[in-house]
Amino acid sequence: MTKPMHIQEYISENLPRCLRENKEDKDSLIGLPYPYMVPSASGLFQEMYYWDTYFTNKGLLLQGNVKQAQNHVDNLCYMIQKYGFVLNGNRTNYLYNSQPPFLSMMAREVYEKNPDTEWLEGVYEALVKEHLFWTEQRGSEIGLNRYDWMAMPEEMHPIFADLLRNRTGIDEGKSEVETARGLISSGESGWDLNPRMGGSTFEYTPADLNSLLFALEENLAFFAGELGKPEEAAAWKERAKRRAGLCRRYLKNEEGLFMDYHLPTHRQTTIFSAASFYPLYCGMATQNEAEAARNALPRLETEYGILTCEKNETPGTYQWDYPNGWAPMQLMVAGGLLRYGYREDAKRIAKKFVATVERCYEKTGHMWEKYNMVKGNIEAVNEYEMPAMMGWTFGVYWWFKEFLKTCEVKG
Repeated sequence: MTKPMHIQEYISENLPRCLRENKEDKDSLIGLPYPYMVPSASGLFQEMYYWDTYFTNKGLLLQGNVKQAQNHVDNLCYMIQKYGFVLNGNRTNYLYNSQPPFLSMMAREVYEKNPDTEWLEGVYEALVKEHLFWTEQRGSEIGLNRYDWMAMPEEMHPIFADLLRNRTGIDEGKSEVETARGLISSGESGWDLNPRMGGSTFEYTPADLNSLLFALEENLAFFAGELGKPEEAAAWKERAKRRAGLCRRYLKNEEGLFMDYHLPTHRQTTIFSAASFYPLYCGMATQNEAEAARNALPRLETEYGILTCEKNETPGTYQWDYPNGWAPMQLMVAGGLLRYGYREDAKRIAKKFVATVERCYEKTGHMWEKYNMVKGNIEAVNEYEMPAMMGWTFGVYWWFKEFLKTCEVKG
């Protein structure tokens, strides 16, 4: 093959090709009021996805494209006002689940670039509704929250049940409705599918989700303060404090790591994954807890970046598992470590992932959805044909490049 253009040129040429605009519903595509970016210029993923957009925004904001990053926030708030929650993506087949709640972080990062309190008022109102969705629709008996689904028509159960079985190659012997619920709740987690929770995601209160909800409550406290609502700010702070306490009670293991909690058996999962770094990224961890996560880093770090999960013997095929590495997890781990002062660790991870992306780009002419972190190539475990991708790979790559530049300046 001919030598590809420089990766920066590739991004400049292909990123605009990911921009879409449709204000009216068309077939299964749900209209959105503002232009939005899809993860891939062509092929799979021609919708605006919830948590993907957070990582895309990281790159857009560094490029100075605050307007498009704000468009994304406004589109997600529109979904909340229309449906009561942010859909997984703007398709009617995503009416049954959300995705990891990164909206408050997106909003805060946009607000820090453009401190418009009039705009923030509307965002705050939407985020309060999102919090209500997670607490009322995704609660549990221990006071923490979980991923789940909005019940779908009975005739759809066999379709989604078969999809889960075909994607993983396993059958847990559950009913079709429970198996379908397992697939949809896994899709809501963003980690579809993974060995942490297998085909029963709805049975767990995950470390990553509850860290993100802690961040939502902290950000709502900040926004309330910015909007001159001190009593509401104090109430949100108290909610965040209570959640952190429950996470320490139920999710924290003897090593000091935050792990997913299985509600039926009252036990924590034993599979260590990048999800245990969310408490760092979201600011919920103490310094000692951050140190515990850092000490466990060798279980996930390879010469090419961060594994999604440590190597395990869980039956079945899962793409959110060893040996795969996904761009969002590189940022969750490196960004979490950086937040707690482990700059050299963050720098090392950033260098490894940047090198992996660039090396694979030189060989294939594309950025990709995920990478093999054991071999340093694109021979990843797939549950569908892996697409070339901008989206979160662009966003994390760009953020890491800018971070490494600051490291060069500071030495």
